[in-house]
Amino acid sequence: MNHTHTHIQAVMKPGVSFATLSLLVLIALQSNPAHAIPQWARQYNVSCNQCHVQPPKLNQFGGEFLANNYQWPDSTRRQETRRTFPFAVWASGRSDSPLSGAEHDAVRAYINRLEIISGGKAVVPWLAYFVEWRPVSFEGRNDGSLRDRSGRFEDIYLTAQRDNLEITAGQFRQVQQVDVSRRLGISEPLVLSAGLPGSDQGLTRNAEGKLSAADARVLSLRGFAPSGRSPAVRAAWNSQLSEGLSWTAAVALPIPGEFSVPLTREARTEASNEVEWDPKGVFVESFLRRGPATLGGHVFYDHSDRYLANAVTTGNRAALHWTAMAGMAKSADALRGRWSLEGEYIPSYFVALGGRVEDRAGDGAGPAFLPYINAHFPGTKSTIRLTVERRFQKGRNGTFIELGTIF
Repeated sequence: MNHTHTHIQAVMKPGVSFATLSLLVLIALQSNPAHAIPQWARQYNVSCNQCHVQPPKLNQFGGEFLANNYQWPDSTRRQETRRTFPFAVWASGRSDSPLSGAEHDAVRAYINRLEIISGGKAVVPWLAYFVEWRPVSFEGRNDGSLRDRSGRFEDIYLTAQRDNLEITAGQFRQVQQVDVSRRLGISEPLVLSAGLPGSDQGLTRNAEGKLSAADARVLSLRGFAPSGRSPAVRAAWNSQLSEGLSWTAAVALPIPGEFSVPLTREARTEASNEVEWDPKGVFVESFLRRGPATLGGHVFYDHSDRYLANAVTTGNRAALHWTAMAGMAKSADALRGRWSLEGEYIPSYFVALGGRVEDRAGDGAGPAFLPYINAHFPGTKSTIRLTVERRFQKGRNGTFIELGTIF
């Protein structure tokens, strides 16, 4: 796809910021407090295990609740809701030893997330909203340093649902079959997070061939990964094939950009509000679902030397859950495969053990093994969560610990 960043960025930044803030105000003023409460445990007076096999992993009821635009499937129970604050807060800190060979501290601790979450019905029953905004957001770079992206939106979108048709517009992850936002481990599966690089067309390099910080930011936003967030429009068709078995087919048009209200000087570069109107490509997904078991795949296509395709399956038996993915991606002249196999054992609502093995051809690192443990308590209408993950991979070993609470 062609990009005309230099002119469009200057024109669109203020407009996008205004549109983003206007959407938040519209939600605040017009959402029905009885049905649009994001902290649904408080709204419906239930505990976390009503929707989660273990937070944040959804059980079958949680998946149905999500598909029903964050409303209780039982219309009678829906009328018995309680009034409460129309948002939830997720705060967490992280301690980690950066990957082998990092230039910075061997061990560090920092507040990585303060997130405000809101979702529910917006204005009319067939329209729903979901917002995740991070006034505090820190991420690690490959060299072990931290970057400040405070003020960025994780998700901000509206979904209109009529019968089997669902239209979503805003900023969101493109892949639906597996939502890595609800993973029990810390890192995302490589098959979904490893992306295709973007085009540097229209960007300026200096005499050393380097981009400015602003242009490097734009180049990164032009890249694509199935689990990556992008401004996009998606049309999905959800069909009930038989009792308990459904089929979803979707097509999305993602564009380069990120919605943000940057709150610090560094975030004005690392989380600048950006939009380019030239699409990255087309993303198509199709999958079958029966409870937690799914079978399907997705394809992203830009042109003949920039595309990817993945097959995905998930399932469970008693306390054992698994996810398997395999696919390929082409960038320029290189066509390379990738795969991931993940298993989780959840013997108790309070503790889960998991591990993932994954590899990507051509990265020179060999397979990676990532065991992790996730524990939380008390799991009532709020919970405290501890996750520990270790990465075993040649030249990329690392240990990651995250402690957080959501209420």
